[in-house]
Amino acid sequence: MAYEPKEFRNFYWHAIKYSVKPKELWEKAETQEIDEPFRYGSGLALRIPFTSKAVVIGKWQKSYSESEALTYAIRGRYVEEDELDWDVVRFGNDGAEDNAAQKN
Repeated sequence: MAYEPKEFRNFYWHAIKYSVKPKELWEKAETQEIDEPFRYGSGLALRIPFTSKAVVIGKWQKSYSESEALTYAIRGRYVEEDELDWDVVRFGNDGAEDNAAQKN
């Protein structure tokens, strides 16, 4: 679970909580915003010893379209069908709203 990033120019930092206590004190970390401006950044996760918490420090690299950002955000991990609103993933916010209106 990641928290809202703080930033200074092209650099950012945010807290993260792992689901398990990792053994590494640091590791490569990627951050993908799923709200505008859909920026992607890379950096390091610095773990707080003996906890499942870490601080991610990185630099914004580029921005993507909404659909690309959502695809990159779920890349590399299994997502349960009921964990996401798949209409938003398929159609974006506008399409999901239109699709929901058509169902009613």
